[in-house]
Amino acid sequence: MPGNDRHALLPLDRPDPPRAELAGRKAATLSRLRAAGFPVPDGFVIPATATVLDDGLRDAVLKAATDLGGGPFAVRSSGVDEDGEYASHAGQYTTVLGAEDDARLLMAIQECWSSGCSAHARAYRAAHGLAPEAPLAVLVQRLVPAEVAGVAFTADPVTGDPTRTVVSAVHGLGDRLVSGAATPDEWVVHDGAAVRRASGADVLDADQARAVAELAARVEAHEGAPQDIEWALAGGELFLLQARPITGLPEPEAAVEPMPVPAEPPHGYWTREASHAPHPWTPFTRKLLSVRNPSFQHMMAEFGFLLDGLVVRNIGGWEYVRLVPLGGRDRRRPPDWLMPLLVRTVPPMRARIRDCVAAMRADTSGQLVRRWHESWAEEFATTIVRLRDVNLTGHADEALDRHLGEVLAFYDEGDLAHMRLHGAIVIALGELMFTCEELFSWDDAATLALLCGLSTRSTEPARRLAELAELARTRPDVRRLLENIDAASGGLPPDIDRDFAEAFATYQRDYGCRGLRYEVAAPNVAEVPGMTLGLIRDQLSSGYDPQAETAALAARRAEAAAEARRLLATRPAADRERFERALARAELAYPVREDNASLTVSAPTALVRLAALEAGRRLAERGQITRRDDVFYLEPEEVRAALLSGAAQGALVTRRKAERAWTLAHPGPASYGKDPGPPPSMDALPDEARRAMKALIWAVDRILAPGRTGEGNDDGAILRGVAASSGRYTGPVRIIRGEDEFGKVRTGDVLVCPTTSPVWSMLFPGIGALVTDAGGTLSHPAIIAREHRVPAVVATGGATSLLRDGETVTVDGTAGTVEHR
Repeated sequence: MPGNDRHALLPLDRPDPPRAELAGRKAATLSRLRAAGFPVPDGFVIPATATVLDDGLRDAVLKAATDLGGGPFAVRSSGVDEDGEYASHAGQYTTVLGAEDDARLLMAIQECWSSGCSAHARAYRAAHGLAPEAPLAVLVQRLVPAEVAGVAFTADPVTGDPTRTVVSAVHGLGDRLVSGAATPDEWVVHDGAAVRRASGADVLDADQARAVAELAARVEAHEGAPQDIEWALAGGELFLLQARPITGLPEPEAAVEPMPVPAEPPHGYWTREASHAPHPWTPFTRKLLSVRNPSFQHMMAEFGFLLDGLVVRNIGGWEYVRLVPLGGRDRRRPPDWLMPLLVRTVPPMRARIRDCVAAMRADTSGQLVRRWHESWAEEFATTIVRLRDVNLTGHADEALDRHLGEVLAFYDEGDLAHMRLHGAIVIALGELMFTCEELFSWDDAATLALLCGLSTRSTEPARRLAELAELARTRPDVRRLLENIDAASGGLPPDIDRDFAEAFATYQRDYGCRGLRYEVAAPNVAEVPGMTLGLIRDQLSSGYDPQAETAALAARRAEAAAEARRLLATRPAADRERFERALARAELAYPVREDNASLTVSAPTALVRLAALEAGRRLAERGQITRRDDVFYLEPEEVRAALLSGAAQGALVTRRKAERAWTLAHPGPASYGKDPGPPPSMDALPDEARRAMKALIWAVDRILAPGRTGEGNDDGAILRGVAASSGRYTGPVRIIRGEDEFGKVRTGDVLVCPTTSPVWSMLFPGIGALVTDAGGTLSHPAIIAREHRVPAVVATGGATSLLRDGETVTVDGTAGTVEHR
């Protein structure tokens, strides 16, 4: 074909298929499959080395188009690193269908090139640790006049089952399915039988679904990996339009034989820690989280709390927690008369009491809270941006190892800061709680009303989504897209409204580098753009108004403060001064409980994940592990060692998968050991130490709610838990066990889940109420619910097992009950 050697067009129909570096992976794959006899429409490729549509290239394109028989044409972008195993780039680059004449064909080529540097494509690549831009080829084919078109997955993308092919179809061209503009007819083909799973319209029959599945199976056999194909039916003929490996395929449950994990509880009383760990951790995360024990110990010593630590331990694959007394061993509670003697004569207790009194008098709590507001938060934010913007794919192995070490160290730094701040928050909130209890006989709910609306960082993602929703409200094309979005969607199509695309890319950059859970194997926010788009859709339908919410919370806060001051009007000045001091300190400390979590926990988790995924990609390419995500079955130092040594890790990964399968099938009991009973009386302690210890004991109960993680307290019609956010609401249950199920939630649902991390706050503007298995009144779900004025009951113990999707329940967040059946 005409053109200089560097920019010569590449025929699709050739015995020696072009390399992906020139034709892009999409076109190179199709050329390879056409050469193997698959029904791929003929065409040509403008190579990735061409960047300007000069006269010579223009003439070559138009002659090649004429040789194909003229339009209409399908013009598709073909990136050199798209359709990869770990980043498909689905929906990121432009496809133009129906380019009828020369002018439209040339314009379509320019549109494809432009999509390679679009804001949403750059955000997608950044989320996957890729360079901002990559070379882009353009594939031109005769348009198949499809009567029916769709996609097929040779393994179920939800369950990972490799024996089930999922076929989706719509009338007409397949872009209506890919863009979400049409509800598909969906079939599952298994052992030769085709069963319709969902129907948007009567598009395919069983024989046609089997034919598509057979084509997909042949592609998988040829390519050697599970495939996601696009296909079309025209004139009774089946065409193959695209093929790529399925990314992010779940591990099939039956892939390993469970291997027993011994449960050997150490000395002491241990309770299940379900408020943060409703599921077993992967080995990577479990080892990463081991930093918590020294962090807890540091915090206890810094504030002089009369405990050696709050220790977390993996027992039988599940996470348990224990409050460790000074000396390390649980003992019978000493009688109250003996405590004054122990306080004066036991050396470890005397030393720790001195430390506690000194910390209280030096206002260590206030110093840490002020440091967070004045400098610490900004320092964390700056480091996060720097580490987030590193181009990991450009690093040699040694540099990647150093980067992984840096983000692991940053994670440890964040954990320590998180724990130290919790000690500070405990002191400040405890002071306000006990002040209100003693002066007004108020309970937790009445006192927390004094602080509602102050946790602004926890509501910030939802408020920023509201801005995107308002922007979408004025764009009909965007609204139509959002109405048909689902959590599995790959992001925005390239031809979407530019203003919205840029605003969405900015949102993903600002909030995408955050882990959805504490589990590093779980995706970051930026990796699931369909989830975020679905939340924008839900805000459109719910009418969420962040300004009105802020005003309502401020009014409630002012009302509670006015009531306290009314009750104090005739009390001594010392009481009024005590209340105002406690309130001012709590107002400064309360928002730090949630606000620090995004910077000290969520973002560091996301940074570790990005580095681990890049290491996993390299290990998988070298055959050291089977798949990229197998990296999470290794511990961090094992990953670093394998990266530099080249040693195979497949056997270790298989064993740990087998152990995890056993763990999931054998949930641990609610507790191990004998409950030592309530703590001894603190009356013999000096005033400062007594107040500090009382605050700590109160906070542990309100955050972790130990002892409330067993079976639900259900009397047949009423499920009981802890009242976490006032109000009463009746609506349908939606059980969500993980972030991969966010797409199930619809406006007005009662969200029922094991627990939530702070990142789940994005869901709250659209839900009617919240019910959790675990947590207390100061747990993340409870605080977020109050900040969104959502009725909530936490610590039910078993709501996710006792309730059913779709059943109507009434949640009373004031009484702490869920009425059902």
